[in-house]
Parts: sequence; structure tokens; C-alpha cells
Amino acid sequence: MPERTQTPPDQPTPSATNIPEPLRELLTAMSEALTLPSPASTPEDLSRYEGAVAERMHLVQLAIYDVLGDDATDTRWEAEYLRKVSAKPVRYRTPEQWLADLKRTAAGETGTQDAPDVPA
Repeated sequence: MPERTQTPPDQPTPSATNIPEPLRELLTAMSEALTLPSPASTPEDLSRYEGAVAERMHLVQLAIYDVLGDDATDTRWEAEYLRKVSAKPVRYRTPEQWLADLKRTAAGETGTQDAPDVPA
């Protein structure tokens, strides 16, 4: 296992405060885009979750390509766009929603046929 490198004592330790604000904003938006609620363990919910993760990863990759490309894309615009498209609810059930559906079914109520919208 490789050893961790130490910062020499005469050099400042890198910190998050050294990251320029537009880049920090973009990195935060990327992290938020890739943070999704856990799915229920049903095949349908897992499949929908995997689709949501793949879509979010694709959006983050596009933002990276845009920022690193020659078109001088504004990082703040990329961050705002990622937040906008990531705000759309995902279409799968969380474990809590799945359990609530099971309890309703056991109580004789009808559960939802389609997966509800889950805030991202």
C-alpha cells in the first residue's frame, strides 16, 4: 500500500479555502447531483435507481468536458444547470416508501402502482 505523502513543514497545507469560489460551487453542485436517496431493494426500484445514477453521472461528465474544453464555459452556469436538472424528483421508492406500501397492502389498502417521486 503506498504511503501518504506529507506536506513539508515549510509549505502551507492545502485546504478547501484555496479553491476558487466558482470551482468550489461547481464541485459542490457535482457532489449534490451524485447524491441520491437509497432505493428499495426491489428489481424495479433498483433498475430505476441505476438509471438515475447513470443519468446524473452523464450530466457531471458533460459539465467536466465543457469546463475543460476550449469553449470557455462558465463554471457558475454549469453549477446552476447541474442543480436545476438534479432538482427533478427521481422515480423510484426508498426503503421507507416500500415498507409503507407493504404496510398499506397488509392493512387492505391499495399501494401505489407506480413508483412515487422522491425528492433528489
